[in-house]
Amino acid sequence: MSYTNWLTGAEEVMAESKKRASRSRAWLQNGGELVAAEAHELRAQKAELRAQKLAAKEAREARQARNQAQKQLHQAGIKARKEERFRKKSLATLQGLGLPIPPELEVPIPDPETLESEGEYENGSGNGSGNGSDHGNEEMIIF
Repeated sequence: MSYTNWLTGAEEVMAESKKRASRSRAWLQNGGELVAAEAHELRAQKAELRAQKLAAKEAREARQARNQAQKQLHQAGIKARKEERFRKKSLATLQGLGLPIPPELEVPIPDPETLESEGEYENGSGNGSGNGSDHGNEEMIIF
């Protein structure tokens, strides 16, 4: 069959396959007598099994996505901590030599991993201790 538009053709093919599935002659049993009530029960069991498999697949995909996001956050945290260590070393070196400090070295590099855990902590406890802001003020004092 020839279609002028690929998308329209694909939609028509999908619609036909759905129609075909509803009147499918899939095997319910291999031999012997089959009563209509048993056939309906077997179809219902197969539909329930498909639904369970679909739910398990969705749960697995959600779990994998969550784990991947956690892994990316962890890697970003590692990178941020490494950059912050380098920034502090550079800052100490420049201060020790008495050289002027560039403005980009004065701004601390936040760790996304600790930011998220602090956000969860503040939202969970509701006290809003604000430890992050005090820590930032200590680093900004330069003599």
